[in-house]
Amino acid sequence: MTVPDDRDWRPVPDPTVLTTAQLLRELAALRELVFTRLDGMDKATTLLSETVNRTPTVIQTEISHVRELINERFDGVSRQFEDRDVRTAQAAKAGKEALDAALQSAKELVAQQNDANTKQAEKTEQSFSKQIEAQGSRIDELKERVDRGEGSRAGSFRASETSRVNVSLLFAGVLAIVAVVTLVLYITKK
Repeated sequence: MTVPDDRDWRPVPDPTVLTTAQLLRELAALRELVFTRLDGMDKATTLLSETVNRTPTVIQTEISHVRELINERFDGVSRQFEDRDVRTAQAAKAGKEALDAALQSAKELVAQQNDANTKQAEKTEQSFSKQIEAQGSRIDELKERVDRGEGSRAGSFRASETSRVNVSLLFAGVLAIVAVVTLVLYITKK
């Protein structure tokens, strides 16, 4: 140990050396802390830069996904419209076919009804013809009686008068029947 000089008032051990050493140690720790902090900020800046550079890509990817979803929805709606159009066309076609079938059936039914009406008119006409023939035979018989002079003159006169009236009525009835048959045939042929 050195002997202290009376002029040197510094205590032993010298606090200046200790203070300087402590100051240097603290400065080194502070330097390490600052450099660690700066390194962390550099890493954070680099990470932020990467994130900022990556964010548009992520946003574009998400926009792409949203676009795909929207396109899928629009495609689905488009398919629904196409399906509806196909169903509408099929329903229209089925309706037309049903209408055509109904009209064909109605046409066939009218043809059958016309045939039945024609046959009925022919039967009626034959019946009237038989009745006219029967009345004609009766008239012929009456004429023969009158020609033979059967009965008295008064009776003959009345019989011939009655025969004329009967013949007139018969012809009027026959004409009326023929007119009705003709009218029926005319209506059924239309």
